[in-house]
Amino acid sequence: MKNSTEESKKEFQIFERIKKVRLAKGMSLREISQKAGLSENYLSQVENGKANPSIGTIKKITDALALPFIALLIDEENNKRSISQKSKRVKIVKANERKTLIYPGSLRKASLLTPDLQGMLEVIITVERPEPENNEEWYSHEGEEFGLILEGRYEVTVGDEVYELDEGDSICFPSHLLHKMRNSGNKPSKTIWVITPPSF
Repeated sequence: MKNSTEESKKEFQIFERIKKVRLAKGMSLREISQKAGLSENYLSQVENGKANPSIGTIKKITDALALPFIALLIDEENNKRSISQKSKRVKIVKANERKTLIYPGSLRKASLLTPDLQGMLEVIITVERPEPENNEEWYSHEGEEFGLILEGRYEVTVGDEVYELDEGDSICFPSHLLHKMRNSGNKPSKTIWVITPPSF
């Protein structure tokens, strides 16, 4: 029960951060509504933790905010406490201090391996349960991305092409191409994604 409560609190903090970023940028709900193609009422529910949007919907909102999706996990005020630094150039993220997103209704848990989104790379490790075909959402963003399958079987669709990947396989493609992905096997998968510049 404790873990469930902690996860719910984390999810609500993410929704609160959407509102915090919107206000900091001086953007109205109407402006975000027009850019994201979502109603103002629905956006208000999201910001107050009263709606359960999909990852794809949150991506639309963060795109409208010109904010990388994973940035919702980073609280800049507390960032220094969660990153061990030996110097200004070398930064270490301890395994137990990773920023992690476990989204309600999603089969995927994503953790940020880079300390922040200020550099040229965004590195994410995902653990994902098997997902039914056609249940995944399409994504498109700037930059280029690379994926490495550490465990399990994984399916990546880029445009009209479907790529079936096994442990040890990797894939690289321009991120502006419509793409979607899922665990197409029968056991949990683990993958690493490198995105440059940070844009997801």
